Amino acid sequence: MRITLSHAFPARWRALITPAIGVLIGVMAPSLMVGIDHHTFGVALPTIRAYWGLDADTTAWTSMTYSLPFMALMPLYGRLGDSLGKRRLLLLGTLLFLVGTSVVAVSSSLGWFLLGRLIQGIGTAGFVPLSIAIITQSFAAHERGKIMGIWNSIIPLTGLIFPYFGGLLVEQLGWRAIYPPTLVAGLVALLLMLRYVPAQNQRGVDWGFLGAFDWIGVLLLSSAMIALLFFTSSRPITGVAGLADWRLLGICLCCFAGLLLWERRRSQPYINFQIFQNRNFTAVSIGAGLRMFLMSCTSFVLPLYLTDIHQLSASIIGIAVALQAGMLFVTSLIGGQVADRWGGRRPVLISMVGLVAVMIALALAPARAPIWLILALTGVHGLIIGLSLAPLHRASMQGIAPQETGAAAGLYSMIRFAGQILGVAVAGVTLQKNLALNLAPIAAYQAVFWLYAIVAVVATVIGWGMSDD
Repeated sequence: MRITLSHAFPARWRALITPAIGVLIGVMAPSLMVGIDHHTFGVALPTIRAYWGLDADTTAWTSMTYSLPFMALMPLYGRLGDSLGKRRLLLLGTLLFLVGTSVVAVSSSLGWFLLGRLIQGIGTAGFVPLSIAIITQSFAAHERGKIMGIWNSIIPLTGLIFPYFGGLLVEQLGWRAIYPPTLVAGLVALLLMLRYVPAQNQRGVDWGFLGAFDWIGVLLLSSAMIALLFFTSSRPITGVAGLADWRLLGICLCCFAGLLLWERRRSQPYINFQIFQNRNFTAVSIGAGLRMFLMSCTSFVLPLYLTDIHQLSASIIGIAVALQAGMLFVTSLIGGQVADRWGGRRPVLISMVGLVAVMIALALAPARAPIWLILALTGVHGLIIGLSLAPLHRASMQGIAPQETGAAAGLYSMIRFAGQILGVAVAGVTLQKNLALNLAPIAAYQAVFWLYAIVAVVATVIGWGMSDD
């Protein structure tokens, strides 16, 4: 049964929180937890780098260790959610995230720190595809853009407050102090999901489904994605410079080829490649991946840039992150409403063209550029990148059968966040290579921004091929 906003507020106001609002609160709760972790981690990143004594491409792995399982397991959560129940998997993921956060907070070595980040990523992998699928099943089609815009806004909303206070915590107590607020938010998220997220399709679950599940497909896809990431940033793994260890690229291609051959023989494949026959889904997924590639510029590069080039403190960096998140919050809210009226193509194109301009401006900014200019560009970046978020989510589900929403959302989310993790990896490798050439730090960072400008141009071309429904 679909819930419409017209039914969300009964005439006599018999309940303050209606089923529709309750569902929205339930799926926003874990996003709040992730948003707190994401924004405070970004502020603490320069301090974490110094604490463990890391160089640029190894620093990238503190983020990628989280992002790798987060990306690779999204289709798994989506497929299992269709059969085992989406709420059940949301709760399980939240518990895993809390375990990982605890490990990170008390880690005594870099190995334990990275293990905790890995567990965090495993836990949060299902949040995006499962939430998208729950919203798609719970709300009418003409309202999904608005609802997804509200849902998407929670992470940038946390960025309005927590980066600054996270910076203060880091300055006064060290980087470990950012994790207690995340743990509290996780416990609250568990309670809210138990209360408000409906137990859809969880009656009479056939657990024998797990025995017949396509685990070989899971293994092949995960191996391919891991090998691709290792190839991109291989120096900390194999000692060979990034994008130069061709053994890893060969393993990646073999795993992808094996996946294609294996899935063609399965009646219920892990990855249903027939979904890509929907050209709009393909274009939207690639466009969303490139958008996340570009967004990783601010989450990874900007805190390091402000530290290395402008020698700013953690609390001031927190203000910069909060400014970007605040602008992202504004356009995330209106992006879905714009998509409901205009279709997805125009807001996505406006967003991508704007990103080209911002990246070029950052690439041209000299080392002595005034701080207000860098902060202004950060705010504009958030403003324009937020505009395309809900339209892409909305467009990704167009033409997808109801029984495949979980699988499609998982595949879309994996491609989307593959862009994020590759963006961080490529940025770290590019930055480290230029620093190793004894270039001035500003020149090394400018090279990264020029690379992102090129990616923004490609994203604009992909956006042009989207459906305008």
